[in-house]
Amino acid sequence: MKGWLVGPKPSIRYRGKRHVVEAWLTNAILTGTLPAGKWLRQSEVAVLCGTSQTPVREALRALEAKSLVVYEPHRGVRVAEYAEYIEQFLSLCEVLEGLATELAVRQLRPSTITVLARALSDMEGASARGDAMALRAAHSKFHITLYRGSRFPFLVGILEAAWAQFPWDGFLALPSHRALSLADHRGILETVRARDSLGAAEVVRRHARELRDLLHVENSVGVDSAHR
Repeated sequence: MKGWLVGPKPSIRYRGKRHVVEAWLTNAILTGTLPAGKWLRQSEVAVLCGTSQTPVREALRALEAKSLVVYEPHRGVRVAEYAEYIEQFLSLCEVLEGLATELAVRQLRPSTITVLARALSDMEGASARGDAMALRAAHSKFHITLYRGSRFPFLVGILEAAWAQFPWDGFLALPSHRALSLADHRGILETVRARDSLGAAEVVRRHARELRDLLHVENSVGVDSAHR
């Protein structure tokens, strides 16, 4: 296992040791540095992260809830075969978030635009500061506010449940994704302000597709590096 966590700590800030460990592991998994099937020993992770085993154990439980690791009785914890799970989530986003966005823009309220603009501003500020938790909160606020504007509670319920299980911290911590995400969210807000329901829906769908493509690129690069 030695050698998989190399280089500087993530530039984005996390609060608490558990969040630091979770961020490191999530980044390593999503980029392919820790490939599917890799066993994660709590004692080794604790040494690499400079913590006790308690925050490591808590981080692994959080990653299990996000389907990134799997506990096997009497054996330990290994990186999950998560690629299909991510693919399914982003495919769901492409369809359902596009629909929710289209419906929301058709019945847009001025207050919704105000909240979206504030959330985008908060995203930009958090990204510049390297504040991971604030970035995730603003990112979630932007999307959930938009989808609730659809006034389609059943659809919003599905999306909120799916979002709660997705490892957004890891995606948002990737430098390549942060730049892409901010640009896409500016595009979403622009089309929403123009009350272009079809255009806004297409930007949201494209964002999901780009996330999927980004994951493939990051993962393939990380796996190649891990095997050198």
